[in-house]
Amino acid sequence: MALFKLLFLAIFCQVKGKDFVRQPLDYYDYIIVGAGTAGSVIASRLSEDVNVTVLLLEEGGEDRGYAKVTVPAFCQETWRNPKLVRFYNSEPLPTVYQHLLNGQAQWPRGTVLGGCSSVNNMAYVRGSKHDYDRWAESIKDEGWNYQHVLSYFKKMETVTNPELRDSHYRGLNGPIGVTRSQTVYKLTDVIINAFRDVGYPYNHDYNAQSMEGVARTQHNVQDGERVSTAKGYIYPALHRHNLHLIIASRVDKVIITDRVARGVQFVQQNITMSVYAKKEVILSAGTIGTPKLLLLSGVGPREDLKEWNISVVSDLPVGHNLQDHLVFDLAVSINQSIGLLPGILNSDWAMAEWNILKKGPLTLADSGVTFHTSTTQQDQLVDWPDVKILFSLSPVATNTLRSFHYSPTLLNQLSFRDNVTNGFTFWPMLMRPESRGILKLRSANPKDDPVIIPNYYTKSKDVETMLRAIHICKKVLQSKPMVDIQASIIDVVHLNICSQFVFDSDDYWTCAVRARPRTLHHISGTCKMGSKEDITAVVDSQLRVRGILGLRVADASIMPYIVSANTNAAVIMIGEKASDLIRGESLPPTDLDTSTANIWFLENIFLCTLIVAVVTVFMFK
Repeated sequence: MALFKLLFLAIFCQVKGKDFVRQPLDYYDYIIVGAGTAGSVIASRLSEDVNVTVLLLEEGGEDRGYAKVTVPAFCQETWRNPKLVRFYNSEPLPTVYQHLLNGQAQWPRGTVLGGCSSVNNMAYVRGSKHDYDRWAESIKDEGWNYQHVLSYFKKMETVTNPELRDSHYRGLNGPIGVTRSQTVYKLTDVIINAFRDVGYPYNHDYNAQSMEGVARTQHNVQDGERVSTAKGYIYPALHRHNLHLIIASRVDKVIITDRVARGVQFVQQNITMSVYAKKEVILSAGTIGTPKLLLLSGVGPREDLKEWNISVVSDLPVGHNLQDHLVFDLAVSINQSIGLLPGILNSDWAMAEWNILKKGPLTLADSGVTFHTSTTQQDQLVDWPDVKILFSLSPVATNTLRSFHYSPTLLNQLSFRDNVTNGFTFWPMLMRPESRGILKLRSANPKDDPVIIPNYYTKSKDVETMLRAIHICKKVLQSKPMVDIQASIIDVVHLNICSQFVFDSDDYWTCAVRARPRTLHHISGTCKMGSKEDITAVVDSQLRVRGILGLRVADASIMPYIVSANTNAAVIMIGEKASDLIRGESLPPTDLDTSTANIWFLENIFLCTLIVAVVTVFMFK
């Protein structure tokens, strides 16, 4: 094993630092704060114009040199690597979130080139067309509707699977590789067949016409390796003389005078520097970093800024509208060894197969299966899923659960999972939460993390939706494929905090769900995009900060409503669209009528051929 690990490290550890500048110029046309998922896209696109200069500032370092970042199956390790990730905690609420460590939710955020796209599980899910149509309606700008953003989704992707490429919905020449997972473990097929057995459809491509049904997951993976926005956008652009990148630099303030963003103040190696923008400053520091920076710069709620003696530049609801996706874990035992068994990922043969062929278990970031559905009649009528179910191909041992910030008490109660070798875990997910949280400054010191109050499950509808998702999991366990492998929930021990309720009753699950609201790290919405009449908005539909010239925001914080999907794909799209908005350009919308016709023809090609044959015979009869 040691030999293969040395080979692995030798191939993928690269020399660092040669592409970066240490001393910036005094002025640039554009200054971008944050080389994360969106910021990397914007820096690459703007620097395509040789006549403009671009400075990209990143608080973290680069991912080159961390070999496991490249390997999809090691994504859970990258999420927990403090050299790549910064951990933020919510305010303690031990009487509410009783199964979380210190009553705190925790968000790891990628502090590295590519941001979260360099450390996440790479799931590539755009979301429902209704997500973006709702954005467009709420901000009164059709440029954000599904037909328009679809053009940017297509621009950014290269779909590698031949069976997905022949679609008007998909892109073929973008910087981000997208690959649909293949079967590695037999359990994957069992899960898919179980959902079909209880009446749910198999979805060939959830990034096309419909999300509904069970499907093989698509990932930002190409040739067996992770494709982050660092790899897809930044590294190929670093040779450009008009793009400067400075890493390990913490931006403390946007310099604003006379309501115009003039530049930024940042710290590198304990030295404070200022740099100025001739045209614009673009904030892409993420859902936590961007609002914090705006607040430190005097842009935010007046009363909150006064508390820290920060001069108010623009009184805006920065930090409000915080949204997140929540999941719940249901562990299941089975009687066959058909899933992810201990030791597989670190075995010599798995590493050799990945190193040489870029195939095998190390190419799979997760189970390779995902499921979307609408749990209310209203949503079913328009095909707008409110629930997603993810899967782990093992019962998730306490060592992994510890990284979810669960309390020692809960870990002890779930420790019996460690003795279950064969099994899997359902992860039902709340996709369109109604609960809203808030982010505020803890102090005027840029080194201090902000105060984050997520307000999980404060809206009863969110709990009701999660309960319906749990019922779907239990329904699937009654399917023939699951009965054949004797699948059953193993968490039958009463959690102490919920012992007053009958196990498996709705009251019991309501208690359990509220006590351990596990985030999927998709925090969004803290610098809301909205119409000029919307008093809750921070930026307009052009992503310009209200009341400030030369200042834009482009990251997950601008989402008026969190998308019904993992947020990574949507944030890359935001980066692409923001680049065009800054340049005064726009892609034409995708013609969905043509798209629908093409899809129908492809899926009914035999019928079309038969019709043509019959007509031909009739004409020449």
